Amino acid sequence: MNKKMFSALVSAVMLGSIGANTAYAVETAPEKTYNYVALGDSIAAGFGLAGGNIAEDPALVITEELLANPVKGAYPYVFTEKLKEFAKDRGYSVRGTNLASTAYRAEDIENTIRIPGNKGQFASTILDTYLGEGASEALTPYHDYYTKYLSEADLVSIQLGGNDIIMSVVPKMVFGENPVLRAAGTALMLTLFGMDSDTALAGGMQVIAENKDTITTDDFIEAASFMYNVSQSADELVSQSAEHVKGVVEAVKEVNGDADIALIGMFNPYRTESSIQMSDDVLDVLGQIYNKAADAAADTENMLNAAGQQSKAYIDTLSAKVDKINALKVVLDSYGDSAELNALMAALAQCDDLAELAELIAGLSDSTDPAVQAVVSLLNDYDDIEELKTALSIVNNYDDIGDLEGLLSMMAKYRTANDSASAKAMAAELAGPMAMTMAGKNVGPQMQHLNSWLKDIAEDTGATYIDVYNISPEDDFDPHPNLNGHKEIADLLFDGTKSIFDVKMPAPATEPEQPSVEPEPVTKVRPVGDLDGDGIITRADVALLTAHVVGLRPLTADQLDYADIDRSGKADMLDVLMLSTYVTYDIHRQYFDAYIRQ
Repeated sequence: MNKKMFSALVSAVMLGSIGANTAYAVETAPEKTYNYVALGDSIAAGFGLAGGNIAEDPALVITEELLANPVKGAYPYVFTEKLKEFAKDRGYSVRGTNLASTAYRAEDIENTIRIPGNKGQFASTILDTYLGEGASEALTPYHDYYTKYLSEADLVSIQLGGNDIIMSVVPKMVFGENPVLRAAGTALMLTLFGMDSDTALAGGMQVIAENKDTITTDDFIEAASFMYNVSQSADELVSQSAEHVKGVVEAVKEVNGDADIALIGMFNPYRTESSIQMSDDVLDVLGQIYNKAADAAADTENMLNAAGQQSKAYIDTLSAKVDKINALKVVLDSYGDSAELNALMAALAQCDDLAELAELIAGLSDSTDPAVQAVVSLLNDYDDIEELKTALSIVNNYDDIGDLEGLLSMMAKYRTANDSASAKAMAAELAGPMAMTMAGKNVGPQMQHLNSWLKDIAEDTGATYIDVYNISPEDDFDPHPNLNGHKEIADLLFDGTKSIFDVKMPAPATEPEQPSVEPEPVTKVRPVGDLDGDGIITRADVALLTAHVVGLRPLTADQLDYADIDRSGKADMLDVLMLSTYVTYDIHRQYFDAYIRQ
């Protein structure tokens, strides 16, 4: 056999050996993945942890970049790291996805899960107001993010409801038709999200400036009525908030019925003296806005004096309108059970002009119902259908309008004072309830009430309730937890859900310990083909035999005795082939099993 042919043969044998070993290598089982998804508002998003300009806060809007690089101090990230440590020795990898959405209420998230392209109403307003019209389009992909990651989730944590309580008042202002309330709501919205009072005030004043030629005394009276009654619906807001949180739980289950759900309660974010500063900020901002709104209304109705201040005639006009509203309120409260009166009120709501109103009044001239007669006598005092509609709206929607008279007395006292003095007086008289709510004075009891609802929801839906109400209080007014608060929430979430993922990521089964047994002595045997004498036949033996056959390194006499595979009386290339194919493919076994040398 020539050397070229021999080299090719040896190469083929060796390549075959390598290929066979690769093909039959033992594959390790693929690592399993446990998916955790966080839903929530700016608290879960980690808003504010990065510091700096809020417009550049990474937690402001969910993006692909944020999903890949979440806010590391936020409790969903801290919790994910704890999960990874837990899962490391159990053959699982962990993927955490933080879908918490800044400025979203539970209602917004429920709708966004269910409706493609839906955007959070409050978040949209913040982005478009602060970053420019159209900025809210960044919120459009949220539905796709929610459905994608929720469908893969093993565990979903939900912390929502606080925004529905604290901020539900503000959207009613921002999205209403009344320009005075829109201005106040815009300023409050910016204040709540960390704007300094000057910036927040500028936002509200811009709304006043845009509507200064259309603001009327009716707008001002209606806005004042809203402010006086702002704290009246707290219990209703809590129950509505709880219903929306339950809606989120149900929406998640519709996307992924196999996911476990952890329902995280709310904590009281306002437990320090710094809330006093927030109250002062709210009073300062709202006082100035309402003062400017009063001036704008007086200007629109040509009731400014020569010095450009509200005239006495303006205050008298406000007083006369408030007196008519109070009189209407008294009649409706006194005769609320009158069927004829209720029919009249329904008909009044359909009147679009004074002609229709006059026709309606004429048709009631023969009525003997004292309630109808009382209302008709009051209706004759109205010569403006819009004023009547405002009056009816106030008496139907607000329980407490008696304080309006106190506001007018204050305005009469301060109408010739400088803007600063009148604004402070206006704030003290009018914005007190709003300042109490925004500064958190009423938040603690509301959060505890909400938590009791959340416990019931968890029980009804099979979710796990996580109580975080008593995490450490903050040292500033920011309602978002600091790093320590996030760590505490993550610890409580981990402790509360460990039994869940302990089942989903079971520890590997351990083999029972076998009793030690003394091995029986065995007679060492050396098979044919074991040239190096280590008791087994390997490629090392093939290499020794090949080197001998090609004349590179002769075998010893002892080795030659084990090299003659086919018992032909000599070690040659056929023995090399037989030994190599045995090692690589387990072929020619009969030669090796038949001849065992002791």
